[in-house]
Formats: sequence, C-alpha cells, structure tokens
Amino acid sequence: MTKEVRNTLLMTAFALFFGLILGLVHEVTAGPIAAQKEKALKEAYQAVIPEATEFNDIGVTPEGAQEAIKDGDFNAEITSVKEAVADDMAIGYVIDVVSHGGYGGDIAFSMGVDEGGSILGISITSISETPGLGMRAKTDPSFCEQFLNKEPGTEFVLGENVDSITSATFTSRCITRGVNAGLAYVDYVLGGGEIK
Repeated sequence: MTKEVRNTLLMTAFALFFGLILGLVHEVTAGPIAAQKEKALKEAYQAVIPEATEFNDIGVTPEGAQEAIKDGDFNAEITSVKEAVADDMAIGYVIDVVSHGGYGGDIAFSMGVDEGGSILGISITSISETPGLGMRAKTDPSFCEQFLNKEPGTEFVLGENVDSITSATFTSRCITRGVNAGLAYVDYVLGGGEIK
C-alpha cells in the first residue's frame, strides 16, 4: 500500500469518525434546544399578554400574511399568530414577527395586541445587534414601551412618534417596521380579512 493511499484511508476514517460524533451530538442536543426555544416563546407570549391563560394557534399562511401587509414598506414577515384566551374568551392576539434589516441581521419578536388593535406588549425573542447599542432594544424596555397602548390604527414613524435608540438607527427602524407589519396584519383580520 502506498503512502498516499494509506493517508487517504486514514483521513477518510477520521472524517467518518468525527462525522459520526457530530451527528450523535446533534441528535442528543436537538430536542433540548427545541424545547428551550418553545419555552422562550411561551414566556414571550405570557409577557406580552399576561392575563391570558392559553394561546391557541390560529394559523397564518405566507399568502395570508403577505396579503395583509402587501401595501406597506415593512420588510418583515408574520410567522405565527396566536389567539390569547382568558376565561374561555378571546382577549387578543400574539403576532410573531421577523423583521429584516437590523444592523446585525433579522430581529424576531412577539407582540401582544388587544381585540381593539392596541399593542399591549412587545418581547424580543431573537436579536444579534451591537452590544451597548442596538441590543438596548432588548435590555432597555423604554424603546419598546413607546409602542404600547396607542390609539388603534396608529402608524409608527421613526423620528415622529418613535424615538430612535441612540446610535442604533438600523435596529430602531427594523423594529418599527416590524411593529407596523404586525399592526397591518391585525387591521386586516379585524377588518374582515381571512386568517388562512
């Protein structure tokens, strides 16, 4: 056996061995990671509508969400819609939004909206912005509090009725667009549009 063949076989054996190890690690950790993400989402839902006792998935297809937000310049996606229920009565919606165009990439958040269309709470579930700047959207509640309990139908505009996070314009714009997309979806539903 030549040296090249032996080295090739040895490298192939190492690659197979380490590939197997990585596959096993993935199998072991995939379940707990998914469970942790699900737990974090449930905590976010409870944070945005604390009075709710359950959150029922009412479904959203990309087509239904796209139809709801097609006329706006949102650069965001509605990924999930839950109906918040307390005492067997619907009290609002939780809209999961992924907004594109943050400085560090996409920003995902859940927003609670009451039956009238006012925002009750916003909880950021995924953000990769600059520490000390854009990350303040998650660590300092004052930015997200600007959107709460406003008149239904309010359109949020950075610099007009929303103050930007200092030195984090991309982050501020990204979240503001996502909030407007979520509200456009709720207006669509409350206005008689179908939830598909």
